[in-house]
Amino acid sequence: MTRTATTMTLAAAALSLAGAAASADAAPEGAPGSAYTGLRGSLAFEGSISARDEATTPPTKVKAGADTGGGASAYWGWHLPYNFKAELELLYRYQPLSDISAAGSSASLGGYAQTFAPMANLYWTLPLSDIGVTPFVGGGVGYAWNELGIDNVAGVALPATVHNDDWRFAYNLMAGLSVPVGHGTRLTGMYRWLREDIGSSCATTSFCGAHAADRVMVKGEWR
Repeated sequence: MTRTATTMTLAAAALSLAGAAASADAAPEGAPGSAYTGLRGSLAFEGSISARDEATTPPTKVKAGADTGGGASAYWGWHLPYNFKAELELLYRYQPLSDISAAGSSASLGGYAQTFAPMANLYWTLPLSDIGVTPFVGGGVGYAWNELGIDNVAGVALPATVHNDDWRFAYNLMAGLSVPVGHGTRLTGMYRWLREDIGSSCATTSFCGAHAADRVMVKGEWR
């Protein structure tokens, strides 16, 4: 084969590869196998921390309240067949504590509750793309790091902030609406209910329970 023929063959192969890449880039938004990434900002409504003190007989139920806080997350997702999406998410949330109640009495509580969690979520989108607005529902599980810090009880400051942190199981449920705002870009409003276990096993500590909170989230998504 001559050098000219070889050059023309290589050029044709390069053009063929370029055409294939262009076709892949032009895949329709939401096509199975296509990927996306994005950021979320969230407003965490008043939540509650329900627990029990195993040091008493019978165990004493304890409930702490959390004021409105906020958080953020980054996520990576893939479109699946039948309008499903799978996501990996890293989320963070912070809420100030407000009050505590136990054995029929209550008092103010100063401090904070914060969470960091990697989550695996699955969403299903209603097939209503014709109207532009896309409703969806979802759920997921993860492994959350939770920390409680208490520095004030009934208006009395503690000598030092009392900390309790641990990695425990977490799960969430979501629903929302997604709206396209440009080529490959969407704006989404989502309601999320998130629950995390807190504390260590009751076999080794006198305090264990769960933390639940509602969140309204706004996110941007890019393909």
